[in-house]
Amino acid sequence: MLLISTAAQPPMRAAILLGELCLRLTRPTTFTLGNAMSDDSFNARRFFLKLAASAGLTALALPGSAQAFFGRAKEFEWLPSECADERYPMQLINGLLKSPEGALIGVPAGKIINNGWGEIGSRRLIGPAQKPVPEKLELAWFSYTEDRFYGGEVALPHALLTQLFEEGFTIPLTQEHGTWQKIIVGMGLGGWTSIWMAGSGLVREVARARLEPVEMDWSRVVDNPAIPRQEFIRSTLTRRLSPDALATLSKNGPPVSSWPRYTQRERWRLAVAEGVTPQYLFLRGFNGERQFHDFTRTSPGLFDTIPKHVQIAYRSPSGSTLLAEIGFDENEIFSAFGQAKAAGSTPPTLHFNLKYHSRIVIALETAAGRTALQHSRIQVGRLSP
Repeated sequence: MLLISTAAQPPMRAAILLGELCLRLTRPTTFTLGNAMSDDSFNARRFFLKLAASAGLTALALPGSAQAFFGRAKEFEWLPSECADERYPMQLINGLLKSPEGALIGVPAGKIINNGWGEIGSRRLIGPAQKPVPEKLELAWFSYTEDRFYGGEVALPHALLTQLFEEGFTIPLTQEHGTWQKIIVGMGLGGWTSIWMAGSGLVREVARARLEPVEMDWSRVVDNPAIPRQEFIRSTLTRRLSPDALATLSKNGPPVSSWPRYTQRERWRLAVAEGVTPQYLFLRGFNGERQFHDFTRTSPGLFDTIPKHVQIAYRSPSGSTLLAEIGFDENEIFSAFGQAKAAGSTPPTLHFNLKYHSRIVIALETAAGRTALQHSRIQVGRLSP
């Protein structure tokens, strides 16, 4: 099958491509034209170029016109949204998702946000319900903890996004067919940005990039010269951050150099100790992804996002259904995975011992031994008697 794209081609090149397409789709044939000599062979390529010029087919080189010629581009129902880490407030100055057809979908801008990495932020109904799939993202934002603007353009995996929209997924708890409903744009420290697709509690990262610092007028943040820049930043951080987070920021500053670790992937396995029957697991990773596994249907395979927060529902020996909520200590879990990586290429196993209602033991095991995760925050609640 021959696939061609004329959207980015100059006019003459677009016509040539279409002409060569016709040549490949038809048998070689010799014709004679009315006023031509009988031995004058028909040049299909030259004929098509003349036909294209007279019929205006060179306009196919314009953005979106190739899709209009071959059929309307696929559209899906989705909304744009934005996010930032809870500890590092950001303000999106402008955000535009651009489709190959030339459509522009605006990402909600102007709001100070620190709702969580990979979380859904604004839910504004922007434009028509059905939207084309974007291939580029143009954005600029202000980082309050760094007192710096970032901006640029990010190429998006258009084919992957289209495939995900088309295929959808199985909704975890209902087992019904679901669709991706959001494209989330994340603003991180040091110019890092991630883009996710989200729907029905699931979040999947589809792109990431690092943008450069840019110069922008302060009025893009607050258009009031009576408010000093540093005073506005200080008051914003005081309002947005908890006392502990503010104290840590004041002491250490924003950890720009360590931000790339949130993008790393490490393969690992999950094991639940005997004595309880695991039901399902919700996993939130440091990279912003959210995953689900139903133990009653299949055994878990490999995970590849370093866990930040885990919920495990399980049935105790007495028959009660319990829910364990586990928040991992960031430095401890990254250190453990770093040691596991140094120990070899075999994926480590994250062990959960859920035997005791009042105490849960967690450890990461490699061929070199086990590393206990002793600083995790754990809560256990009862879902059924």
